[in-house]
Amino acid sequence: MVAAAVHGMLRLVVLAIDWSVVAGNGHRPFSVSVVFVIILISGVLGVIAGIYRLFNRGDDLGWISSAVTIGLGVIYLLVARGIANGNRGARFLVAVVSVLWIVAGVWAFIIEPAIWPASTVQVLLGLITLGLLYNGKARAFFGA
Repeated sequence: MVAAAVHGMLRLVVLAIDWSVVAGNGHRPFSVSVVFVIILISGVLGVIAGIYRLFNRGDDLGWISSAVTIGLGVIYLLVARGIANGNRGARFLVAVVSVLWIVAGVWAFIIEPAIWPASTVQVLLGLITLGLLYNGKARAFFGA
């Protein structure tokens, strides 16, 4: 299952490179390409981390955190192509999921402080994604 997820991620990275010259309404800014790759990595890592936590949880509430993390990871993977093509709906959805991703990372840190490195990376990737999605060039690319 992990091998299939990694293979799917690599195929989407190749797609990002192919679409980087002309996508949607013009040249895709580098920051949007970076967001695309961050979304892919975050999505795959979220699914893997959620599955790992699901089977290695030590408490009764751990499954909630696992389910949220898996769900957010899957949503990220589904909207990645929309980001690459300049879809405003995908951008909005990624912004909402990024905020939820940040909240889930903080929550995971609170309920299980031992996983602080993963939670910290999750929160930082969410913040970076929001910053890159809403800079000037990205706004122009998405037509907002």
